[in-house]
Amino acid sequence: MKIRQDTKLSIMMVVAAALLLQMSETLEYYSTRRSFNAQLTEMALYDLNDSHRISQVKQEVEAATKDILPDIAHQINEIDIDTLQILVSKLINEQPQIAGISIGYLPEFVPKDIDFGNQRFGLYIYENHKAKEGVETVELRSKDYTQRPWFKHPINSSGYWSEPYDGLYNYVLMFSYSMPIRNQDGKTVAIVAADVPLREVSKAANDFYEKQRKSAMRNFLFNLSGILLLGFIVYRAFSYLRRLNTVYAEKERFTGELKVAHDIQQSMIPKAFPGTSDRNDLELFASLTPAREVGGDFYDFLVLNDHVCFCIGDVSGKGVPASMLMTVTRTLFRTEARSAMLTPDESVANESAVIVERINHMLCEEQTSGFFATMFVGMLDLKTGRLNYCNAGHEAPLLIHDTRDASGIKSESLHIVPNLPVGALSNWIYEGQSTKLQPGDILFLYTDGLSEARNISGELLSRKRVLQLAQQSEIHTPEEIVTMMKNQAEEHAGNAVQSDDLTLMALKWKGRDESMDNQTPSAATLPISDKADDDGKNLQQQAAYHGIAPNADTVTLLASKSYLPQMKSFMIKATERAGLNQRATKQLRLAVEEAVANVVHHSHADTVTLASEIHGNQLHLSIIDNGIPFDPTTAQVTDTAVPADKRPIGGLGIIFIRQMSDDLEYHRYNEQNILTIKKNIN
Repeated sequence: MKIRQDTKLSIMMVVAAALLLQMSETLEYYSTRRSFNAQLTEMALYDLNDSHRISQVKQEVEAATKDILPDIAHQINEIDIDTLQILVSKLINEQPQIAGISIGYLPEFVPKDIDFGNQRFGLYIYENHKAKEGVETVELRSKDYTQRPWFKHPINSSGYWSEPYDGLYNYVLMFSYSMPIRNQDGKTVAIVAADVPLREVSKAANDFYEKQRKSAMRNFLFNLSGILLLGFIVYRAFSYLRRLNTVYAEKERFTGELKVAHDIQQSMIPKAFPGTSDRNDLELFASLTPAREVGGDFYDFLVLNDHVCFCIGDVSGKGVPASMLMTVTRTLFRTEARSAMLTPDESVANESAVIVERINHMLCEEQTSGFFATMFVGMLDLKTGRLNYCNAGHEAPLLIHDTRDASGIKSESLHIVPNLPVGALSNWIYEGQSTKLQPGDILFLYTDGLSEARNISGELLSRKRVLQLAQQSEIHTPEEIVTMMKNQAEEHAGNAVQSDDLTLMALKWKGRDESMDNQTPSAATLPISDKADDDGKNLQQQAAYHGIAPNADTVTLLASKSYLPQMKSFMIKATERAGLNQRATKQLRLAVEEAVANVVHHSHADTVTLASEIHGNQLHLSIIDNGIPFDPTTAQVTDTAVPADKRPIGGLGIIFIRQMSDDLEYHRYNEQNILTIKKNIN
């Protein structure tokens, strides 16, 4: 697990703080204890220095010790412990100042009949109210009493009073009066010491130590709880870090996929614009700036057969869902616009409205997520300047004239009628409009990322300001107007974060260029060559070997862009004859278009033949081409679970074809590919 440097530092600081807190509490405890003991010692010394009281105690203790000394000396050679205990007990009981008597032999004068192996023998007889006789005798064996002050100092003196010291038994503080016991030769053979406790001080000290013991236990439990709590916090911190690292890894993966999605989305938006050098009748420029990695804004255009069909749109919502619907909507526009431009229907009054209505119907039929998109679709006749358009809930474009008219108007909002956004209501009937452009007029389209650009104070740029900027502008090219508006939005926003995508498009009609009337017809109007007829017959013969009836409906197309009108017409007839419902018809059409597009773009085929026939409850549509061998039924399917930036390019079209069909069948015969797409007839 990789931990970031700042996180490591935070953990170290928490641990260090906890250790310092623990150390401070421990030091405070021991410091308090030492201070209190020092205070008790000082109080004891003060009591000892009280001349009147101390003198009285000293006289009583010295007299009592001297009185018992002859009896103890009498038994110095042949010691009788029981008798000695009786004598000492009597002294302790009669003299309340004395709490105990210590008798210690010099090592060289230990009685011969006593052998403890360590050449020392001593007794300590002290009051003990819990004992049966009120006193208790302790043999001084293990403790080296010869190093105690009460034993060392009086050996060569007649008597010695010790400093206060810690008692070993009942009392915390006491002092002793020691006297030597001499034999007949005058030599000191033992020391007798009377212990005098500082009873009042000792009682206070005992109470203090008891409180200290209880306090120490409380402190111990408290500190243990603190340590356990700290351990729990550290455990939770590491658990959080593990989860955080997992989130970081997922975020990095997601960011990588968003980067790929951003690149794919941007690659779908046209970047090459007509009019700078290749056309004399049209000039177009557009710009898209997403607020996030991927966005919901889009624009697109197609130039075919002296017409330009264009759109701008804004999907509701943000992020990935909006970008997915944006991709679908833009793809539907391109498909429907190409179809309308390649196979114009004279009975249609407004092609733009038809395109929008079809997009709306398909979106409502397929997507149930509640998203919708505002759109503006227009189709401009480059010969006449006639513009038909349909606005589906989008911002009204601006019409910027080349010169001011008689009333001084330079720019004006294009008149629009209200229509619902696409994807909102399936049965909505979209109303189209039309107008006539003058040579030099610029149509400026934008999304609400321009009019609703906010500065740090929350103020909008507003539609009114956008119109004023266009009205005051003296620029004359689409690129200049787009660049100017984009700069104005950025300048207005300042340091405020961009909250919405910003998409701008400008289209300028320059007027009719008569020199274009004599140009070669476009690919969409080229006739099918005789070679296609010959190759088609040959391909149909090859198909007969693989179960396609000789009388099946067929059409042969050139493997170029000119195949679209004939293929569409053929598909309509085949699906109507089979009685496919609308959903199945659309799915089969999309599958065939994808398969034929793969042949045209990748197989190096010259011609493509389509054959349709009905087998029982299935419509079989076969695609026959003379391109390189390729079997889509056995091709490896792209694993969509693998991140987009780590899987090989391609493979999604095969998935699409398989999903749109009920069955696939492939044959390769005599250098020909025969792919049959089967669709159930409901």
